[in-house]
Amino acid sequence: MLSIYLTDVQKNVQFKDYPGEHPVKFILGFKKIFPSVMELLLPVLPQDENLENMTWESTTQDFETFKLLLSGWGVIELRLQAIRQFKDKNYADQLVKTAQAKRKAFLQSQKQLKTVDLDYLFMHEIHALIDAELVELGEKFYLPILRDLWKNKVNNQVLNAKF
Repeated sequence: MLSIYLTDVQKNVQFKDYPGEHPVKFILGFKKIFPSVMELLLPVLPQDENLENMTWESTTQDFETFKLLLSGWGVIELRLQAIRQFKDKNYADQLVKTAQAKRKAFLQSQKQLKTVDLDYLFMHEIHALIDAELVELGEKFYLPILRDLWKNKVNNQVLNAKF
């Protein structure tokens, strides 16, 4: 369970809606997918330095963004599973690598973007690639849903990946 202190409302919350048993390992793994996680949830090392007692600090808005990234990755995992069934595992892995490369390209060409913006663009690109593949099966496009979920979190240019 993640024990999070919301600094803007001075409230402690307990969050346990994440995969895995160990929260620190989960956060360290999740930041490899979405680097902004370490900006959204700041670790607070306990005085005894026991990682089992690690707590986190965030703002309400940043915590909501974190939860949006977490649920967004869950949707991506489900859709990648469909690609694995439709094509194969290597093909699904390549879609993720292609989206990661696009994220790096945005990082190089759009220096003004925040880490959260880049994480959104990574998700946007994965969904665009998956949408293109699954349309053959009659699957609905997911990008409009993604944009609706994120419309108040990133600006319109980032929301639509138009630079």
